[in-house]
Amino acid sequence: MNIDKKQLKIAKNYAEALFKIGKEQNSADKLYSQLKNVIEIIRNSNELKGFFENPLISSNDKKEIIYKIFGKDFDLQIINILNLLADNKRMELIGTVYYCFEGLYENMSNIKRVSVTSAIELSSDNKNRLEKILEIKTGSKILPTYKIKKEIVGGLIIKIGDKKIDLSLASKINNMEKQLI
Repeated sequence: MNIDKKQLKIAKNYAEALFKIGKEQNSADKLYSQLKNVIEIIRNSNELKGFFENPLISSNDKKEIIYKIFGKDFDLQIINILNLLADNKRMELIGTVYYCFEGLYENMSNIKRVSVTSAIELSSDNKNRLEKILEIKTGSKILPTYKIKKEIVGGLIIKIGDKKIDLSLASKINNMEKQLI
């Protein structure tokens, strides 16, 4: 996700405030789930996204739509953060607020995102075994994403945060070439 640093800093303040309330009220799980749903609803409607991001539409009109769409099914804290964004003319930051909240939530829940690149599609059995191994090694719940890159020839490239474990055949061949030269 490519995010402007200034917007990230502003969105982080909203996310931290919402997360703090969630922790205090033991509702971080619920807020995370609901915020994710809000993002999906907005992203799936170009009309709604355009409405919320339009600077010519008043905060009151935006708050009225927020209540109509989210008021009955969503927690008051979610409605409040949406209203606050509308009041401050920052509705375009809702995706970035979610991104920041998600990071805080995953950290609290000891969840690690892992990227696994292979030359071919891994079987579900191999994926399950790899995930179990990674959960044991990291001591965290794993959220994997799988990619296929034929250029690695064979093996795997695993990225966990800043760490990269290159077990690819292409990497081994390159290392052998360097040793021979």
